[in-house]
Amino acid sequence: MKLGFKFTNLFGTVYKSGNLEFTHNGSCLLSPVGNHVTIFHLLRDEARTLFINSQFNLTHIAVSPILPIIFAVNTTLDGDGSLVSLLSGGVINTYKFRHPISALAFSPNGKYLAIAKNHCIMIFLAPEPKRSANSLELYRFLYGFQDSIKNIDWSSDSRFIIAGSEDMTARILSVKKCEKLIIYTLSGHKAPVFARFCGNDTLDCFTLGTDGELKMWTCDTKLKDMDVREKEKGEGVAKATFRLTSKYFYRNALDHRIPEPITTITYHRKLQMLVAGFENGIVMLHQLPEFTLIDRTRLLVDPLSALSMSPAGDWVAMASEGSGGGGGGNLAVWEWRSRCAHLRAASHAANEVAGLAYSPDGRLLATGGRDAKVRLWRVASGGRAVVTFHEHAAPITAVAFPTAKPKVLISASLDGTIRAFDLNRYRNFRTMSVPNRGGVQFSCLAVDSMGELVASGALDTFEGFIFALRTGDLLACLTGHTAPVSAVQFNPALEQFGRLEVLTASWDASVRTWSLAECEAAAGGSEGGGCTLLETISVPLDVVCTAYRHDGRELAVALLNATILLFDPAEGTQLGSIEGRCDLDVAQVSNEDHVTPHRAAKERKFLSIAYSTDGQHLLAAGDSKFICLYSVTERLLVKRFELTVNLSLEGVQEAHDRRRYLAVFSAESAAARADHRDALLLPGVRSGDDHCRRWWRPDVRVASVSFAPTGDAFAVAATEGVFVYTIEKGGLASNLSGVSNWLFDAVAVDEEATPSNARLQLAQGNFSSSLDIALRLQIPSLIEEVIETVPHSLINFLTRNIPLALVLRSLVPFLARQLEGGRSRHIAFYTAWVDSVFVAHASSLRKSLAQVARPRHTGASQLHLLGLEEANAEATEERLKQPGVLLEHGEFKLFQASLVRLQTALEGIKASLINRLDGLDATWSYLSQIGRLSRGKKDYPLPLKAVESDEEDESKMEACEESLSMGAQVVDLDDLDETIARDKMKAKRASTKRKIEVMREKKSKRKKEREGATIVV
Repeated sequence: MKLGFKFTNLFGTVYKSGNLEFTHNGSCLLSPVGNHVTIFHLLRDEARTLFINSQFNLTHIAVSPILPIIFAVNTTLDGDGSLVSLLSGGVINTYKFRHPISALAFSPNGKYLAIAKNHCIMIFLAPEPKRSANSLELYRFLYGFQDSIKNIDWSSDSRFIIAGSEDMTARILSVKKCEKLIIYTLSGHKAPVFARFCGNDTLDCFTLGTDGELKMWTCDTKLKDMDVREKEKGEGVAKATFRLTSKYFYRNALDHRIPEPITTITYHRKLQMLVAGFENGIVMLHQLPEFTLIDRTRLLVDPLSALSMSPAGDWVAMASEGSGGGGGGNLAVWEWRSRCAHLRAASHAANEVAGLAYSPDGRLLATGGRDAKVRLWRVASGGRAVVTFHEHAAPITAVAFPTAKPKVLISASLDGTIRAFDLNRYRNFRTMSVPNRGGVQFSCLAVDSMGELVASGALDTFEGFIFALRTGDLLACLTGHTAPVSAVQFNPALEQFGRLEVLTASWDASVRTWSLAECEAAAGGSEGGGCTLLETISVPLDVVCTAYRHDGRELAVALLNATILLFDPAEGTQLGSIEGRCDLDVAQVSNEDHVTPHRAAKERKFLSIAYSTDGQHLLAAGDSKFICLYSVTERLLVKRFELTVNLSLEGVQEAHDRRRYLAVFSAESAAARADHRDALLLPGVRSGDDHCRRWWRPDVRVASVSFAPTGDAFAVAATEGVFVYTIEKGGLASNLSGVSNWLFDAVAVDEEATPSNARLQLAQGNFSSSLDIALRLQIPSLIEEVIETVPHSLINFLTRNIPLALVLRSLVPFLARQLEGGRSRHIAFYTAWVDSVFVAHASSLRKSLAQVARPRHTGASQLHLLGLEEANAEATEERLKQPGVLLEHGEFKLFQASLVRLQTALEGIKASLINRLDGLDATWSYLSQIGRLSRGKKDYPLPLKAVESDEEDESKMEACEESLSMGAQVVDLDDLDETIARDKMKAKRASTKRKIEVMREKKSKRKKEREGATIVV
């Protein structure tokens, strides 16, 4: 098994805090999610998370207008910034500003980067296309503010800046020395101010207070006249001034001022459209300078924290941080012209994802949260939510998919219900509960592979329950535990032979196995019920979670002390153990903990474990930021994945500050907590934020882990969302769980991959090397030059050796390009390439699509199991025959588009060939008829001299005219064979008329030539 798992994507969190930014083509939206940035591709309906891994949550991002880079700043007091590449997703450089950052913006020409720090603005020389040792170089400081800065906006020529501040003023500053304007203050507001320039090539601007007061300002000097001419230098230079021209207020439908404050704004210069977001979630669009209301909407109910408008002005993106300190953020994209929501996405709140499960085919991922919502995510699209179910009324504890029924999703909740959802119609079709018990709190869930029985454990009644999924009836109650049931699972080994055995584990330090033979009969409609206790296994401590190996021959049991015990389920004997306490590591505890970090580390445990698909490795995670991967055979730690370095979460920092720890247990702090007073200031703290203040931060924790059925990915339900780790295969697109990296397409281009080198290899006869370079460079003209030089005899050899990645990315799109629209004359040549490519690589594509997890019924003797195997095989084959099957996988979407183009081109070629062949067939039939008419009954070979009498011609024409008048088709007067007669019966009346005219013309010619000429047919 390959262990090169890397972070790929983040599900379950669409927005955390900070501003939103569109890319300059308007197709992608950037959203900060914790210490990462998620990019939503609005046209492809996909998402991709950049692994920035900042030490704190990101709050401000800015996109360069000339380079594919962004600059992101986090919430730390030191103001750490990261320069990130949008192509590779890697962090280029990091910077420390030593103070909090409140705003930042790139200049329109991409030359400068303005960063607001405290009461000043720093101007940096932004990165340029050419290489430089220092990516950011400080250019100058701009002063004059009395409080923190809310926003920064640049003029169209990148020479002036306008900034709104918390001191209720806005200031216009010159980046370079300008005698007409150095700094100008716009005042008169009674609340903090947002400020923006109104349009291009002008310094006219507006200021908007958070209380809803809008002021329009006009500059008496045009932007192009701000430069001082040579003749004006000796004289007094007139300063630029701004005049208040109009004032407006935001009002509601009753013409009353809106009492809710404005939290964020955005402005589109070209459309002169102002968008304002309010604390109650309302968004209002106005046209400036008349302040005409265009529309208003409310897609989010929480206070808006970010607004952004696409460069084309079609979409308005809005986001809210959610309610509560740990609430999940919400995101929406509004298409204001059509008044519809283009995108609506919601997050699971912090520490909200309690359970997850992959679908049997690995294409879907289901999550259940403590917010009582079940969400279904499409893995191939980068974590776009398919549907959200709201039927539960209490936190969800577990979700599961039946192996034989991939379109059924089952969830268990603390509201006392187990619900089954139909993924075809997206509805809740079955609800299971314990009758006459009230609300039993279900803590765990399991489904047999056939999808007939559902098992669950209770948190309050210390029992296990077996339900029939078909009827929803309670079949059995598993009693005997004296503590909450923490895990329940079906034995996959016995399911292959038609026997059902379920395992229950509890906090009473015991594991019990039960036979469900009678329950299976009751689920099938026969009389019966109940279950039989087979064996009880005692363990040293409370059981937290369990996991069966996929063949059912090994059982892993995780205890309260982070120890994993391995058992043989058939014999009930212990095979070994794994000590994982030291692997969870020691981290800084919160101020509210009254224990030392080393003492707290002893209480850490694994909350979830999962076997790999080959059964050789075990994945475990819990009360730590580390995910541990163990070798089952060696009982050793093979690899450890660090989930996050975000210090905004508790339990991440590994360095221990003993002074901070001792301050918690001082007598003054204890007395302050007892009196519910604020804690005393730390010594030496006289102003500013005191670090002894109690800030609530969520703990880093992993609630659930799961391997994908394909084995090339695993998902982790953690505090910040669902982290997905996959094995990078160089973009071969052969794994269903992989996500196409459309941000960075690695095609292995090196220094030798140049057009000149490709032509050199072609001249030397190295067709394989030349074709490889051309396909990697993806230059159509170069690929055409190389391919058309390849001999026809080498096509099959070359196509068999082309990597699948190059076939998907370059070769198939190129062949579709050449065959469509009559671009190339060599239709037969390129058709041979198409045939050879699909003969060589169709099997690999089908195998990659057919990697689905189905129950292996090897050795099964039951007829219904064999029938299920055949049904699954037939369903898979039928699904693979569908032309749109590739569209379901994100990495194949571009390939699917190329296939559609190629199919259209081939159908056009086919139709053209059919038309030409029909024409040739009609011509051949016509010539055959003429030849037989000219031969008569003697069957003279062609060419011949046909000297027929006028009487014979007249008799033939009379026969044709008679048949034409009767509405019938022409039948030759000679004794023709049945094939020619059948062809003549299919001829149209128009053909008959044409033949009559031809015979008349021949008759007239013979009359003229009889005087001495010879008729040659």
